[in-house]
Amino acid sequence: VFAANGAYEEGLELLKMLANHTSTAKFISRKLAVRFVNDNPSETLIEKMAETFKQKDGDISAILIRMVSSPEFWSAEAIREKTKSPFELAISAVRGLNADVSQPFQLNNWISRMGQKMYFYQAPTGFPDKGQYWINTGSLLNRMNFGLALAAQRIPGVRLNLLALNKNREPESSESALHQYSELILPERDLEKTIARLIPLLNDPELINKVERAASLNLVQQPKAIIVNEDAQQMSDLTESKGSRVISGTSQGQTQNAGNLMLAQVVGVILGSPEFQRK
Repeated sequence: VFAANGAYEEGLELLKMLANHTSTAKFISRKLAVRFVNDNPSETLIEKMAETFKQKDGDISAILIRMVSSPEFWSAEAIREKTKSPFELAISAVRGLNADVSQPFQLNNWISRMGQKMYFYQAPTGFPDKGQYWINTGSLLNRMNFGLALAAQRIPGVRLNLLALNKNREPESSESALHQYSELILPERDLEKTIARLIPLLNDPELINKVERAASLNLVQQPKAIIVNEDAQQMSDLTESKGSRVISGTSQGQTQNAGNLMLAQVVGVILGSPEFQRK
């Protein structure tokens, strides 16, 4: 019971009560675990983090230390179980390929096209932090299309040197390139199943066109909730039309030879693979 005329002090006391409540400790701990561990963290981990929350008066750094020190954080169920958002996918791709980005707006257009127009989510909580929001058949097509476009240098203002990534050693075949570049782009992973799944895509000369057509059709049919809003779609369409004009006007000096085209397709397929979608 609060004393009469408490006013400001009464409000502070109420906030302290809420901050120290067990439900608050569990709520914040669950949010952190969903962000950094997986979409459905174990109750055991949440209890440990909530205990630290109460012991350390809500010190977030202490809670995170407890989280990463717990066996649950390193369990097989937690390793690479988080799905990248379109922003995380694009940034990890340009970093992984050591790309030179001179026109970041072009990259932002692709992020919007994949469903995440930055700062335009209506709820104040921001975009959801669970993979089910980002991954469906249409979004996977758009992600594969992005990977192929990036690797083939069809995104204006983004340049990269795929051979330099492999110390300028040109692979002998597309399958050899898949093995070598998978190890470079997806280090410290068991790639046997991933490579087996991607090999059939390597030698399809129409793969890029097929994915682009399917992704374009999907953009037309996608519900507004996935596209985020109409402006994002219009911006993407404008960018695509501009990008196609740039491609058709590419100078002879920029034309890729057959080996580079093969390598670009291999790297694009890796970027679009389910394994690369994981954090």
